[in-house]
Amino acid sequence: MTIQIVTDSTADLPDTLTKEYQISVVPLYVNIKTTDGLESLRDGIDIDHTTFYKTLANDDNLPTTSQPSVQDFYEVYKPIVDAGSQIISIHVSSKLSATYNAALQAKAAIGPNAPIEIVDSQQVSVGLGLTVLKAAQAIKETRELNDILSLIQNIRSRIELYVVVDTLEFLEKGGRIGKAAAFLGSMLKVKPILTLEEGEVRPLERVRTRIKAINRLAELASAGGHIEDMFIFHNTTPEDCQSLQDTLTKQLNLKTITICKLGPVVGTHAGPGALGLGFLKS
Repeated sequence: MTIQIVTDSTADLPDTLTKEYQISVVPLYVNIKTTDGLESLRDGIDIDHTTFYKTLANDDNLPTTSQPSVQDFYEVYKPIVDAGSQIISIHVSSKLSATYNAALQAKAAIGPNAPIEIVDSQQVSVGLGLTVLKAAQAIKETRELNDILSLIQNIRSRIELYVVVDTLEFLEKGGRIGKAAAFLGSMLKVKPILTLEEGEVRPLERVRTRIKAINRLAELASAGGHIEDMFIFHNTTPEDCQSLQDTLTKQLNLKTITICKLGPVVGTHAGPGALGLGFLKS
């Protein structure tokens, strides 16, 4: 029986990789207030990066985000199951989104014995993307289902994710970080560096300038030991992303470092100017 990987749009995987490994992506929604009311747009489908971040920077009304519906998942799962394939569905941390729960409900709707494994990655963005990519690569190596599920559990403990944001304002408004941390960051005019621990966003350090923050990202990556794979991501600053990639390519013995764009859903909470990296330690 063949195995199909399903994930959600917060994985921020480049289209080239989802096509190469035949990964199905279920989009989350960005909800934007307009003169006609609230418009729900599918992440990565109904709105492009450039348009979204212009809206985010210039609109006083912060967009909101929402998980895919149970029906959204059902419509992806059902044809795969009907074709006789198994599914490993890997999703954004359940502490950050209700996406995981929607996937569970869709599996239940298909049937109690549906050949679908729902996985909480405890990650977001490229942390999720790396998990999905490694699982997809294992399928190409004809690994068995249980082997791939064990691999995912192993990977979860080896991924590190760090991101610099210009302000904690967007995370605080979106309820993804405590108000006290957001207040402290804004008062000191610092560039916060955040990480993900046990599926939750946590402040790691406060750095005075953006240049120092970017240099600190490079230091954190270099301190990670031997790295198996790395993604770098940005939303509005490709030049900073390229600079970080050039620095790390020189410092680390990696054949490739994949550059990703932070999608509208994650970008709603991170805000413009977000830059970060995720890597898988060997």
